Amino acid sequence: MIGALVIVLGIGGFFGLIIWLAIKQHARTKENLIALAARHGLRLVETKQSLGADYSVQGTVLGREVRFWTYTTGSGKSRVHWAAVGVRPRATNLTFELRRQGFTTKLMEMFGSKEITVGDPAFDQAWFVQTNQPEFLQAALLPEIRAKFMAQPERARDGSYKLADGWVQFAEHGSFATPEVIARLETKLPLLHDLADVAEVGAAGGR
Repeated sequence: MIGALVIVLGIGGFFGLIIWLAIKQHARTKENLIALAARHGLRLVETKQSLGADYSVQGTVLGREVRFWTYTTGSGKSRVHWAAVGVRPRATNLTFELRRQGFTTKLMEMFGSKEITVGDPAFDQAWFVQTNQPEFLQAALLPEIRAKFMAQPERARDGSYKLADGWVQFAEHGSFATPEVIARLETKLPLLHDLADVAEVGAAGGR
């Protein structure tokens, strides 16, 4: 009888600890995002969910919409949490993705993905580039933009820079409960604005 009670109490304590940790993480996330919003003159947006709330940070910077948000891919044991930052170009008909060369890009090539090159050996060796407008993007990736890409830390191999769904965005594994993730995403904003400039120039040229 006592043994069964100990087991029940142990199970209850385990689930109680999980709930407590989830509450703490939720509170840290909100606190971190409030500080992020204040630094950039943005606003915290709370979206009610069945088991709490999701948060994002949104607003306008340099005349463009900016947002920080999270999403998940996969399910079960393969479920991955992503933290993302995005800048919305004022107009675009361009799509692209740039990611570090590595195991993932080799797999992509094996399954038929095609990349473009820009004629800069160091950049072409370091970055896998795809787009729906190869000639335009080859010309638009100016030396100063390529230099910013080359300066990006290699630790973020799980992330990519892409223009999709109307947003120039970068995402990496993680959550906003971790200040280091937020700090890294903040450093991406200047490059994302540069890429939004490229997207807008492409849209203007296509009219």
